[in-house]
Amino acid sequence: MKKLSCFLGLICIATTSLATTAEIESLRSKVQNSNVELTASDKAVISSFWSDSLDQMLFTESSQEHVQIRKELARQKGSEHLSYYAVAYVDEAAGAIEIAFKDAQRMEDIQRRKTTERNLMILVAELESPALSSLALQHFGSEDDVIRYWAFKAVTSSAVIQQLTSDVTADEKTAQAVLAAIKQQLPRETQAEILKTAIRFCMVLDEPMAREVLVMVADRRVKAYQDWTVQDEALDATLLTALGNIAMLESNGKVFGQKFAELYAAVIQRYLKGGNALNKDQIEQLLTVIAETDQNVLSKTMGLKTGIFQALKRKSGLEREYETLFGDRLRPGLLAEKFKFDYGKDASGKSITAPPELGPMPEKSTG
Repeated sequence: MKKLSCFLGLICIATTSLATTAEIESLRSKVQNSNVELTASDKAVISSFWSDSLDQMLFTESSQEHVQIRKELARQKGSEHLSYYAVAYVDEAAGAIEIAFKDAQRMEDIQRRKTTERNLMILVAELESPALSSLALQHFGSEDDVIRYWAFKAVTSSAVIQQLTSDVTADEKTAQAVLAAIKQQLPRETQAEILKTAIRFCMVLDEPMAREVLVMVADRRVKAYQDWTVQDEALDATLLTALGNIAMLESNGKVFGQKFAELYAAVIQRYLKGGNALNKDQIEQLLTVIAETDQNVLSKTMGLKTGIFQALKRKSGLEREYETLFGDRLRPGLLAEKFKFDYGKDASGKSITAPPELGPMPEKSTG
């Protein structure tokens, strides 16, 4: 009898889902491009669709069905972020997803809970709305790498950035809240893909806190190179691009020009000094960062023509190109001359004209 009851329950849920999907399709077709606000009955259709769909997601044990429900919920928003329909749809989503997260927490099956929570956070990201930022920020510190990645993605995607910075939809309060959360989380963040999303977000926003975050990340990366503990070297192509672009945009690019130089110098030194101690993947990542930065940042963005790319191809002469770009003990390099910085002062107060040297590499690289 219990099995029959459960079977009938499944039929009931499936039938309800079909009905609400048909209703939301009909409503979206009718009002998506309308300039008239939705009625109470229209909003009730949206509410029922969210409620029934998330109930189904919480009930199912099928990972495939989780994904299907998630994709359908994201699809029914439509592609127009500012329509009355989309605004009402996202407004309903905020409350419904928050309740679903709380319901998921009560699941006894750990794997089901993890699958459900991951799909809920991916859904938040797929809806591409700053109005859902508070949901994402609540999970910035999640121990689950997948949830944490999609939480960052939910507030740093290009669609969300566009809405946060557009003349029509600019939301400085939300942007500041996201920046503050990023600044708090990044010192303990280890996932390269999460760091990339944060760097790209901060590069686009012309905000003092965004600049602070980039400087903080750059200093952390330089220290990791100096300690020979750096990981995911490919990440620094994104960071160097951000530093280089901002150095050129700032009326006084001194700080970012110096940060760019210190990090790029550390990358090249790691390649030159690592020798056979670095594995093939590490060497390939370093070569990619060095070449891409030379071609895309030094040449295209800064207008500095170097022989770095040719030296990499010849597999010789990189040390000479390094000194030309960064300077040596006697004279500053091209970057210091362009951005009017030095690498600090010595004991006598004289400007240091060469970047810090990486110390000896440990016998076994931890990078």
